[in-house]
Amino acid sequence: MRKSFLLLSLAMMFAACRTGAKSSANAFKAPAGDSTPIVVGIDTVGITKGQIDKLLQPMVMQIAQQAQATGQSYDAVAAPLRRQATAQLLIQEVVKAEIAKQKIVADPKKVDSIYNSIAKQYGDSAKLMAAMAQAGDTPESLREKLTQQVAANALMEKALADSLKVSQASIDSFYKANQDKLGEAGKVRGRHILKLAKDDTAAARKAIVAIAAKLAKGGDFGAIAKAESDDPGSKGTGGDLGWFDPKDMVPEFAAAVNRLEPGKVSEPVRTQFGWHIIQIQDRKSGKAPVLDSVKPMIEGILKNQIAERVVPAWYRSLLKAHKCQFLDTTYREPSLFEEPKPAIAPVVAPAPASTPVPAAVPAPKN
Repeated sequence: MRKSFLLLSLAMMFAACRTGAKSSANAFKAPAGDSTPIVVGIDTVGITKGQIDKLLQPMVMQIAQQAQATGQSYDAVAAPLRRQATAQLLIQEVVKAEIAKQKIVADPKKVDSIYNSIAKQYGDSAKLMAAMAQAGDTPESLREKLTQQVAANALMEKALADSLKVSQASIDSFYKANQDKLGEAGKVRGRHILKLAKDDTAAARKAIVAIAAKLAKGGDFGAIAKAESDDPGSKGTGGDLGWFDPKDMVPEFAAAVNRLEPGKVSEPVRTQFGWHIIQIQDRKSGKAPVLDSVKPMIEGILKNQIAERVVPAWYRSLLKAHKCQFLDTTYREPSLFEEPKPAIAPVVAPAPASTPVPAAVPAPKN
């Protein structure tokens, strides 16, 4: 797991900042060419309405549609998003200021490695250049963003190194409590056909019984699922659910799965969603993974849980030290003034580590 790479975005919206006394916009400098009102300042840097509106530009249509659907004004729907965008820009600016203050220098090898990983995802330079152009970037500006990202990670690691340490006792305790969720043992690969039982359960049951009859006569499960299943998430792939743990399913579905042998098809199964026919294609067997094989993953999970508590407090301290002042309090995110409430993170095994693509460059489409 890339150390602390995702922590910057983890607590971005939960940072805290104090409001200062009323201040003149003249105390802050807006970006070159931006004449829109300054709504908040930090040190001598002003964050403008124009910068915030630019962040929300891709969402304009969604905001308008939501306003129309709910009968609210556009501004009422946009207001919380403006506050969140302001908080994001504040954190970016205060981290940038702290990087300069502490003279943190990004490791150029890390920057090159991330840039090359992004380029590799696109397959060829033409696709990469097209993606950058769409995002308003150039190779130089993308490298600059990556440089800031690497420096920010280095700053955070330096500031929170002690706080983010995970003890062996914590790892052992987590492993003991979650062995059955860390490995692949017990997982199955299957597919299903669903007939939703909304108000008319009898009609749904009649439909699923008819499907069961087709399957009994040798009908192709995948083709029937594509044609008749009501599950939009799996219908297009012939009902395929991929690999899953039966314990994550509703009880009736899980019980049916546990009774099935690979290749067999279930009788119609009633759940809260409707009527299902299930086929199990494969099962994983074996014991829970040994601790050493999952230790890095456990350490990453625990570190992220710690970060949810300590990173927001760190951001608050930075914003206070750099004298954040709001000139327009309608852009002030309420959570900026609140201590984050502790939360118990769900135990979910993360996907294999990969280099994240910066938001400025869209991921390639398959």
